[in-house]
Amino acid sequence: MDNEKKQVTYNSSITGETQVTFDIQQYMNSRAMFIGLMCNEDGYEEPFGDVTVNLPVAAPNYCGYLNVNDMPDIEKFITDNDIGEFTGFTQRSGFCEYPLYLFNVDKLRELCPDGMDKYEANTGMTRKPETKDLSR
Repeated sequence: MDNEKKQVTYNSSITGETQVTFDIQQYMNSRAMFIGLMCNEDGYEEPFGDVTVNLPVAAPNYCGYLNVNDMPDIEKFITDNDIGEFTGFTQRSGFCEYPLYLFNVDKLRELCPDGMDKYEANTGMTRKPETKDLSR
């Protein structure tokens, strides 16, 4: 299988439409999921923006606080592309309130298979998030 990252159109009220790919990693201190967007500038991949923010309160697995401060259109992008859904929880940091999103694992695997493999290996997650453990 080729590791060609799948492109998605990010529609920004500020910069218009940009073709972006996903970069999935982990924050070093909290081990929470980091999602960044990359764009192609003159043949080189460059950072376009951070989807998630690193807050003192770590997000649960497969979740992240959306960077609504720097990317005002990020919630619409995430929901329109079926990448995640709002959990109903927010976390305040400074003057900003960041919404907590649960990401669509299958969609993230499709968009960034390498990043998801590393993330799941590092968190000790197996590839079965569909089965909900109701015993907790």
